[in-house]
Amino acid sequence: MFLRLCLILFSVPVYATVFQMQPVEQQVKEADGIVVGHFLRKKYVKLDGGGTATQMIFKMKQESGMQSDLFGMDEIIVHYPGGKLGDEIVKVEGVPEFVAGENVVIMIKSHKDRYWGMNLGFGTFKVVNYGNNRIIVNTLFPEDRRVGQMKFEDFEKTVKAIRGSNLKIVSSQLYPSEIGNGSTNRAPASVSEGKNRAIASQSEEVENSMSHGLNTLWLVLILAMMGGMFRFLRQKEAK
Repeated sequence: MFLRLCLILFSVPVYATVFQMQPVEQQVKEADGIVVGHFLRKKYVKLDGGGTATQMIFKMKQESGMQSDLFGMDEIIVHYPGGKLGDEIVKVEGVPEFVAGENVVIMIKSHKDRYWGMNLGFGTFKVVNYGNNRIIVNTLFPEDRRVGQMKFEDFEKTVKAIRGSNLKIVSSQLYPSEIGNGSTNRAPASVSEGKNRAIASQSEEVENSMSHGLNTLWLVLILAMMGGMFRFLRQKEAK
Protein backbone atom coordinates (compact mmCIF):
# COMPACT_ATOMS: atom_id res chain seq x y z
CA MET A 1 0.00 0.00 0.00
CA PHE A 2 2.81 2.38 0.93
CA LEU A 3 4.62 1.59 -2.34
CA ARG A 4 1.46 2.21 -4.35
CA LEU A 5 0.90 5.55 -2.62
CA CYS A 6 4.48 6.60 -3.36
CA LEU A 7 4.05 5.72 -7.03
CA ILE A 8 0.87 7.82 -7.21
CA LEU A 9 2.50 10.81 -5.49
CA PHE A 10 5.57 10.78 -7.70
CA SER A 11 3.51 10.30 -10.88
CA VAL A 12 1.59 13.56 -10.37
CA PRO A 13 3.33 16.52 -12.05
CA VAL A 14 3.48 19.52 -9.71
CA TYR A 15 4.42 22.92 -11.09
CA ALA A 16 5.64 25.61 -8.70
CA THR A 17 4.62 29.23 -9.28
CA VAL A 18 6.57 32.37 -8.39
CA PHE A 19 4.53 35.52 -7.82
CA GLN A 20 5.67 39.09 -8.19
CA MET A 21 4.03 41.20 -5.51
CA GLN A 22 1.56 43.70 -6.97
CA PRO A 23 -0.82 46.00 -5.14
CA VAL A 24 -4.54 45.67 -5.90
CA GLU A 25 -4.43 48.88 -7.92
CA GLN A 26 -1.89 47.43 -10.35
CA GLN A 27 -3.92 44.26 -10.84
CA VAL A 28 -7.06 46.30 -11.52
CA LYS A 29 -5.13 48.24 -14.17
CA GLU A 30 -3.76 45.12 -15.91
CA ALA A 31 -6.94 43.01 -15.83
CA ASP A 32 -9.09 42.67 -18.96
CA GLY A 33 -12.10 42.19 -16.71
CA ILE A 34 -13.17 41.98 -13.08
CA VAL A 35 -15.91 39.76 -11.67
CA VAL A 36 -17.62 39.92 -8.28
CA GLY A 37 -19.83 36.91 -7.59
CA HIS A 38 -20.03 33.49 -6.02
CA PHE A 39 -18.62 30.10 -6.99
CA LEU A 40 -20.99 27.49 -8.44
CA ARG A 41 -19.02 24.46 -9.61
CA LYS A 42 -16.00 23.27 -11.59
CA LYS A 43 -15.05 20.71 -14.21
CA TYR A 44 -11.91 19.65 -16.06
CA VAL A 45 -11.31 19.99 -19.80
CA LYS A 46 -8.68 19.11 -22.37
CA LEU A 47 -7.30 22.14 -24.19
CA ASP A 48 -7.09 22.20 -27.99
CA GLY A 49 -3.34 22.65 -27.98
CA GLY A 50 -2.80 19.95 -25.36
CA GLY A 51 -2.77 20.18 -21.61
CA THR A 52 -5.48 20.16 -18.97
CA ALA A 53 -7.41 23.08 -17.52
CA THR A 54 -9.93 23.53 -14.73
CA GLN A 55 -13.09 25.43 -15.57
CA MET A 56 -14.48 27.39 -12.61
CA ILE A 57 -18.08 28.56 -13.09
CA PHE A 58 -19.23 31.65 -11.21
CA LYS A 59 -22.50 33.51 -10.80
CA MET A 60 -21.82 37.18 -11.45
CA LYS A 61 -23.22 39.93 -9.24
CA GLN A 62 -21.05 42.81 -10.47
CA GLU A 63 -18.50 43.11 -13.24
CA SER A 64 -16.23 45.42 -15.16
CA GLY A 65 -15.18 44.84 -18.75
CA MET A 66 -17.18 41.61 -19.25
CA GLN A 67 -20.13 43.16 -21.17
CA SER A 68 -22.65 40.91 -19.45
CA ASP A 69 -25.58 43.02 -20.65
CA LEU A 70 -24.45 42.79 -24.29
CA PHE A 71 -24.04 39.00 -24.23
CA GLY A 72 -27.03 38.40 -21.93
CA MET A 73 -25.09 36.30 -19.42
CA ASP A 74 -25.05 36.10 -15.65
CA GLU A 75 -22.57 33.23 -15.36
CA ILE A 76 -18.95 33.08 -16.43
CA ILE A 77 -16.40 30.30 -16.95
CA VAL A 78 -12.89 31.12 -15.77
CA HIS A 79 -10.01 28.78 -16.63
CA TYR A 80 -7.03 27.82 -14.49
CA PRO A 81 -4.14 25.57 -15.55
CA GLY A 82 -4.00 21.99 -14.34
CA GLY A 83 -6.63 19.54 -13.22
CA LYS A 84 -7.57 15.88 -13.51
CA LEU A 85 -8.74 14.00 -16.59
CA GLY A 86 -8.82 10.22 -16.30
CA ASP A 87 -5.48 9.06 -14.95
CA GLU A 88 -3.76 12.32 -15.84
CA ILE A 89 -3.34 14.71 -12.90
CA VAL A 90 -1.56 18.05 -13.24
CA LYS A 91 -1.25 20.21 -10.13
CA VAL A 92 -0.20 23.85 -10.35
CA GLU A 93 0.74 25.56 -7.11
CA GLY A 94 -1.14 28.81 -6.61
CA VAL A 95 -4.41 27.82 -8.30
CA PRO A 96 -7.20 28.88 -5.92
CA GLU A 97 -9.73 26.53 -4.35
CA PHE A 98 -13.36 27.51 -3.80
CA VAL A 99 -16.35 26.33 -1.80
CA ALA A 100 -19.79 26.36 -3.44
CA GLY A 101 -21.52 29.65 -2.66
CA GLU A 102 -18.31 31.41 -1.64
CA ASN A 103 -18.19 35.13 -2.52
CA VAL A 104 -15.14 36.18 -4.52
CA VAL A 105 -13.49 38.90 -6.58
CA ILE A 106 -11.54 37.66 -9.62
CA MET A 107 -9.17 39.49 -11.95
CA ILE A 108 -9.50 38.09 -15.48
CA LYS A 109 -7.35 37.95 -18.60
CA SER A 110 -8.67 36.99 -22.02
CA HIS A 111 -6.48 34.64 -24.05
CA LYS A 112 -7.34 32.61 -27.16
CA ASP A 113 -11.10 32.95 -26.76
CA ARG A 114 -11.03 31.85 -23.11
CA TYR A 115 -11.17 33.72 -19.82
CA TRP A 116 -8.29 32.92 -17.46
CA GLY A 117 -7.83 33.79 -13.82
CA MET A 118 -5.11 36.46 -13.84
CA ASN A 119 -2.14 35.72 -11.55
CA LEU A 120 -3.86 32.52 -10.36
CA GLY A 121 -4.62 32.81 -6.64
CA PHE A 122 -2.84 36.15 -6.39
CA GLY A 123 -5.52 37.71 -8.59
CA THR A 124 -8.32 36.12 -6.55
CA PHE A 125 -9.88 37.55 -3.40
CA LYS A 126 -12.46 36.20 -0.97
CA VAL A 127 -15.17 38.64 0.13
CA VAL A 128 -15.65 38.42 3.90
CA ASN A 129 -17.60 40.34 6.52
CA TYR A 130 -15.45 41.84 9.26
CA GLY A 131 -17.57 43.72 11.81
CA ASN A 132 -19.58 46.28 9.87
CA ASN A 133 -17.22 46.17 6.89
CA ARG A 134 -16.89 43.99 3.83
CA ILE A 135 -13.29 43.20 3.02
CA ILE A 136 -11.60 41.52 0.07
CA VAL A 137 -8.86 39.14 1.23
CA ASN A 138 -6.25 37.65 -1.10
CA THR A 139 -6.27 33.86 -1.29
CA LEU A 140 -2.45 33.54 -1.17
CA PHE A 141 -1.40 36.43 1.07
CA PRO A 142 -4.41 37.07 3.32
CA GLU A 143 -2.40 38.69 6.14
CA ASP A 144 -0.35 41.07 4.00
CA ARG A 145 -2.03 44.48 4.35
CA ARG A 146 -0.17 45.88 1.34
CA VAL A 147 -1.45 43.40 -1.24
CA GLY A 148 -3.81 41.07 0.58
CA GLN A 149 -6.54 43.18 2.18
CA MET A 150 -8.81 46.06 1.19
CA LYS A 151 -12.25 47.32 2.18
CA PHE A 152 -14.77 46.46 -0.50
CA GLU A 153 -15.96 50.06 -0.76
CA ASP A 154 -12.35 51.19 -1.28
CA PHE A 155 -11.99 48.49 -3.94
CA GLU A 156 -15.06 49.85 -5.75
CA LYS A 157 -13.59 53.36 -5.65
CA THR A 158 -10.29 52.02 -6.98
CA VAL A 159 -12.02 50.32 -9.92
CA LYS A 160 -13.90 53.51 -10.79
CA ALA A 161 -10.77 55.68 -10.54
CA ILE A 162 -8.63 53.39 -12.71
CA ARG A 163 -11.16 52.03 -15.22
CA GLY A 164 -13.36 55.13 -15.48
CA SER A 165 -16.67 53.56 -14.41
CA ASN A 166 -18.31 51.79 -11.50
CA LEU A 167 -18.65 48.04 -11.21
CA LYS A 168 -21.74 47.16 -13.25
CA ILE A 169 -24.56 45.29 -11.49
CA VAL A 170 -25.41 42.06 -13.33
CA SER A 171 -29.13 41.41 -13.69
CA SER A 172 -30.37 38.23 -12.05
CA GLN A 173 -31.77 36.05 -14.81
CA LEU A 174 -34.93 33.97 -15.03
CA TYR A 175 -33.30 30.54 -14.80
CA PRO A 176 -30.41 30.71 -12.27
CA SER A 177 -28.18 27.68 -11.73
CA GLU A 178 -28.29 25.91 -8.39
CA ILE A 179 -25.18 26.12 -6.23
CA GLY A 180 -23.21 22.89 -6.22
CA ASN A 181 -25.00 21.22 -9.13
CA GLY A 182 -22.95 19.05 -11.46
CA SER A 183 -22.15 20.04 -14.98
CA THR A 184 -25.08 21.06 -17.11
CA ASN A 185 -25.63 21.54 -20.82
CA ARG A 186 -27.73 24.65 -20.16
CA ALA A 187 -26.16 27.80 -21.53
CA PRO A 188 -25.83 30.73 -19.14
CA ALA A 189 -29.28 32.20 -18.51
CA SER A 190 -30.13 35.14 -20.73
CA VAL A 191 -32.81 37.78 -20.82
CA SER A 192 -33.95 36.50 -24.22
CA GLU A 193 -35.15 33.25 -22.64
CA GLY A 194 -37.60 35.17 -20.49
CA LYS A 195 -38.75 37.32 -23.42
CA ASN A 196 -39.33 34.30 -25.64
CA ARG A 197 -41.40 32.65 -22.91
CA ALA A 198 -43.52 35.80 -22.51
CA ILE A 199 -44.22 35.93 -26.25
CA ALA A 200 -45.14 32.22 -26.26
CA SER A 201 -47.53 32.72 -23.37
CA GLN A 202 -49.26 35.58 -25.14
CA SER A 203 -49.60 33.47 -28.30
CA GLU A 204 -51.17 30.64 -26.31
CA GLU A 205 -53.71 33.07 -24.83
CA VAL A 206 -54.62 34.39 -28.31
CA GLU A 207 -54.99 30.84 -29.67
CA ASN A 208 -57.21 29.82 -26.75
CA SER A 209 -59.31 32.94 -27.21
CA MET A 210 -59.74 32.28 -30.95
CA SER A 211 -60.59 28.63 -30.30
CA HIS A 212 -63.26 29.62 -27.78
CA GLY A 213 -64.70 32.16 -30.24
CA LEU A 214 -64.91 29.58 -33.05
CA ASN A 215 -66.64 27.05 -30.80
CA THR A 216 -69.28 29.63 -29.83
CA LEU A 217 -69.86 30.58 -33.49
CA TRP A 218 -70.42 26.95 -34.52
CA LEU A 219 -72.91 26.48 -31.67
CA VAL A 220 -74.90 29.52 -32.77
CA LEU A 221 -74.95 28.31 -36.39
CA ILE A 222 -76.15 24.80 -35.41
CA LEU A 223 -78.94 26.20 -33.21
CA ALA A 224 -80.02 28.54 -36.02
CA MET A 225 -80.17 25.64 -38.50
CA MET A 226 -82.18 23.50 -36.07
CA GLY A 227 -84.60 26.38 -35.49
CA GLY A 228 -85.05 26.87 -39.24
CA MET A 229 -85.71 23.18 -39.80
CA PHE A 230 -88.28 23.12 -36.93
CA ARG A 231 -90.21 26.08 -38.42
CA PHE A 232 -90.11 24.49 -41.89
CA LEU A 233 -91.59 21.20 -40.58
CA ARG A 234 -94.39 22.98 -38.68
CA GLN A 235 -95.34 25.00 -41.77
CA LYS A 236 -95.41 21.80 -43.84
CA GLU A 237 -97.68 20.02 -41.31
CA ALA A 238 -100.06 23.03 -41.22
CA LYS A 239 -100.65 22.70 -44.95
